[in-house]
Amino acid sequence: MILVRFLVFICLCSCSFFLSFPAYGKDPTHPHLHHHRIADRLKKSTTRHTPKIETHDCEPHTYVLSPVRNVLARRPCDNGWSISRLFHSIEEETNSQITIDFTILPQRFYPKKSALTQIEEEQPIWQFYMSPNASWQIYNTPMAGVGSIDFSYTLIRYWENNAQNANNALGIAGEINDYSTRANTLNTLTFSQTFPGNWLTISLGQYSLYSIDGTAYDNDQQSGFISYALSQNASATYSLGSIGAYLQLTPLPSLNIQVGLQDAYNVLGTGFRIRNLNKKKYNFYGYLSLSPQCLLGGGQYSALIYSTRAVPEQPVNTTGWSLNFGQYLGKKLYVFGRWNGSTGKAVNLHRSYVLGLASPDPIHRNSQDVFGVACALNRVNPQVVQIQRTRQYETVIEAFATLGCGPHISITPDFQFYIHPALRTNKRSVTVYGIRANFST
Repeated sequence: MILVRFLVFICLCSCSFFLSFPAYGKDPTHPHLHHHRIADRLKKSTTRHTPKIETHDCEPHTYVLSPVRNVLARRPCDNGWSISRLFHSIEEETNSQITIDFTILPQRFYPKKSALTQIEEEQPIWQFYMSPNASWQIYNTPMAGVGSIDFSYTLIRYWENNAQNANNALGIAGEINDYSTRANTLNTLTFSQTFPGNWLTISLGQYSLYSIDGTAYDNDQQSGFISYALSQNASATYSLGSIGAYLQLTPLPSLNIQVGLQDAYNVLGTGFRIRNLNKKKYNFYGYLSLSPQCLLGGGQYSALIYSTRAVPEQPVNTTGWSLNFGQYLGKKLYVFGRWNGSTGKAVNLHRSYVLGLASPDPIHRNSQDVFGVACALNRVNPQVVQIQRTRQYETVIEAFATLGCGPHISITPDFQFYIHPALRTNKRSVTVYGIRANFST
């Protein structure tokens, strides 16, 4: 307990200086009508039930150490250890939002043996996925606007076997989940300045287009679909996280426009690299999102176009696009779709067509409950997959049902059915079974 309080004390001291700026409203950096992976994760965290915390003996931020004193005065760790109370106390005193998502995903698959090696792969494969996310509002004033820092990190580990070996055994050109091998990715570390009026934002730092490329259920393996083509843009050739800048225009709440550029060298987002900026190789993108509101419910319709430069980690120039739509048809039905593609020979799939539906909290049992079913038709890239006998198209149908267990834990059985696996022409179908256990603060 002493160690925990010491770490909290150090973190709060490091940011207390900035908290003399008053806060006047909600951070507009990520418009709430438009999908953004980090913003959606933080939104889910803040809408969960939070235990009531006593707020007596809390003083205004008149001194540098006022936030530290106020967090300790709330006694978030009294009456037992509570991560949610601790995070809530820190968020209240620092104008921040914090969430940590941790997922354990065992998956079984059939067939077990690769057609080339005839070696039976160990089952199940165990994926451990942790993703901390934070958004800290440094200041928010009518004169200066809003200044905020966003952070997101992805840590992937496997035990015994990994998904890449499972993909090889199944003979699929896609993948059975979003990260087939271990990964350490700094997805986001940005400073954003939103000017008064909330219609213009400039962001500097490390970011990834994965945060905006998608809709509510086909862009996050930890809360939506699991298979590669249904948890992200399957033909994407942009970086997992790289240094750059972008300009965001929001003239209306329902309209979001972005243009930006990134350093082309950091394809995997393994760190905050600035040494290659002077080499003058940059990726560019443009993004347009419309979120009309109608009697049936809200929707989002977006278009993304980007270009990447050839670098050692990805030695080809590419151009890609992604068209997405998501629409609520009432409170309990959400339909979505995507058409994406890319040029060059950087990835196995260079076209993907997605259509699906999801039903959030269908029986009013738990706000985390979700049922989803979707299909992705993927076109294999012949410039990359050059095996003598291969199929031109590969289809995956996936269904999952998330069952909430209280406000922080959920269990998700998942089934994937691949029709005509591209690399196993002797098989009409292959299957994957999984169960995802997720803990979110």
